[in-house]
Amino acid sequence: MNHRQPIVITIGVFDGVHKGHQALIRETVRWAKRLKAVPVAVTFQDHPMHVVHGQTRIPFLLRREETFRLLKSHGLKRVVAVRFTKAFSSKSPPQFVDWLQAQGHIQGIVVGENFRFGQGAKGDVRLLRQLGRQGGFKVAALRPVRVGGRVVSSSLIRGLLMAGKLVEANRLLGRPYAIAGQVVHGKHVGHKIGFPTANLGTIGEFLPRDGVYACAVPLGRKLYRAGMNLGKRPTFKDDKHHRQAEVHLLRYYGKLYGRHMRVYLLDYLRPEKKFASSKALVAQIRKDLKRVQRASFRGVPKA
Repeated sequence: MNHRQPIVITIGVFDGVHKGHQALIRETVRWAKRLKAVPVAVTFQDHPMHVVHGQTRIPFLLRREETFRLLKSHGLKRVVAVRFTKAFSSKSPPQFVDWLQAQGHIQGIVVGENFRFGQGAKGDVRLLRQLGRQGGFKVAALRPVRVGGRVVSSSLIRGLLMAGKLVEANRLLGRPYAIAGQVVHGKHVGHKIGFPTANLGTIGEFLPRDGVYACAVPLGRKLYRAGMNLGKRPTFKDDKHHRQAEVHLLRYYGKLYGRHMRVYLLDYLRPEKKFASSKALVAQIRKDLKRVQRASFRGVPKA
């Protein structure tokens, strides 16, 4: 690491990399280009609230590795992921800024106007600007981003996803919400009823509401339509009924076992339900897939 390399930093948890976070990133990248500096994100492996206040652990919207990937996809060249500990949280505001200055030659820092830092969250934007004048860097403090009159936040998006309000959540994210995981062997029930599914293994800490979704799945250079059931498959008596994501791709005929698959959720179609028979389930799946055919790919990343 070149400690004298000019950098512009944005700081935050960045859970979900939603439209509010994207505004911070855009300003960081814009400023870095103007100053011929490297745009950098300083973020955390775990949520500071869990460490500082001992709160019940709130699952991240995305795995941290996925968050770091998205930060870079929006133009940041470096992501510094701090392991937030009690010792790190005890740094005073000036000590925290000293730590930041060890990451490179800071030209600027971009944060939200409600940004707090240092032990006991004693530092605010006013103090950061004061420390910036002493340390030779400037500070930009952005107002919260609003969509439909509401401030965009990770907690709001989490609540919308848990309520099955996927279209609203995607609007705040600025892209369709996605889950990802490795395709693993299941009980092959879908294959037996004529709708083979790719079963995802570990798919992250947070999952939206159980039910049936219209999805898009990129594989290679193609984007496939898909229907996904997220839940416990109550129709089948011999099932262990653990929570599972099962994805049926339309017009895909290759092998998927062992592949890593990202699934973009486009629309929430209906809650999961128990059917009286496999025949009734098949009839409903056919109806669901007709709706999948009409779902918009708008906002799905190409890669």
